[in-house]
Amino acid sequence: MRGLGPEIIVLLLVLAIPIVGAVYYFALSPAARNKRKVREKMKSLSEKERKLKEAENREMSLRRDEDRTALDKFARRVLPKPEVLRNRLEATGKPITIGKYLLASIIIGVMTGICYWLFTDYPVAAAPFLGIAAGAFLPHKYVNRLIAKRQESFVAGLAEGLDLIVRGVKSGLPVAETISVVGDEMEGPISEEFKRVTEDMRVGMTLEQALWAAAERIGTAEFKFFVVVLSVQRETGGNLSETLDNLSEMVRSRKQMKLKVKAMSSEARASQYILGGLPFAIAGLLLLISPHYIMTLWHTEAGNTILMIGGAMLAMGWWVMGRMVNFEI
Repeated sequence: MRGLGPEIIVLLLVLAIPIVGAVYYFALSPAARNKRKVREKMKSLSEKERKLKEAENREMSLRRDEDRTALDKFARRVLPKPEVLRNRLEATGKPITIGKYLLASIIIGVMTGICYWLFTDYPVAAAPFLGIAAGAFLPHKYVNRLIAKRQESFVAGLAEGLDLIVRGVKSGLPVAETISVVGDEMEGPISEEFKRVTEDMRVGMTLEQALWAAAERIGTAEFKFFVVVLSVQRETGGNLSETLDNLSEMVRSRKQMKLKVKAMSSEARASQYILGGLPFAIAGLLLLISPHYIMTLWHTEAGNTILMIGGAMLAMGWWVMGRMVNFEI
């Protein structure tokens, strides 16, 4: 393992300064510059005009990410399938642009390569490949986690939202109005998505178009069932309140089944966490009891090889056990 001499510290500072500057310029500086302009503009609009303007800006941002910052324009040129990535980032419900995604990937890749170069004795030529792999994999997994968490929260409140729509339809309100009520009364992702459906209809989209756009953005089977039910009912007619009531019961049944499967697989998940964390716990104890013994893995080439093989096998075992307890319902 190389020592952190003065030349290495200077090199780290030289590499860190442009990274921090890029983060400030592309992520913080534009927001700070535009904050006052946005506040002044919002004050000049009435409540109705403000909502229409937000909906129009949101639709424009969905179609043209290149109109944001220079980093977004660069990301659209260098990243493969930018439209697919943009849709995935939109499904997280977070204000993450493809430019920020690319910036995060670059920073993670650079830091991974630097750590590999500093703390291992392997050839430096492998550092770029390891950095590229980490920069591509870690942000992708983080976005997947955000999407899954938001989908779970949305489905958890969908049954209650459907009940509100049923009560509104029974009282004589049109479906579009009941959707607006759900957006105002509910909280969390379901409120955000139903409000967005209402705003999309205000800027010219039909109810079916707005709902199908939301279904593609959310990506849950339960909401797609709801959109199909509404589309079929508007074409063929029938008792909408009864159909939605049955759909609400089905959503609750699916939720109960998922909870039952989660409870039954809890033992396997606990085993996954214990077996996955056990090597790190033992390494920490050995580091406290006999640091010279455990640091042999870092100071020697054979130890580095053992660490890499063990890490790869641990990751593979974690992935296999995760797939074993992941059931699609």
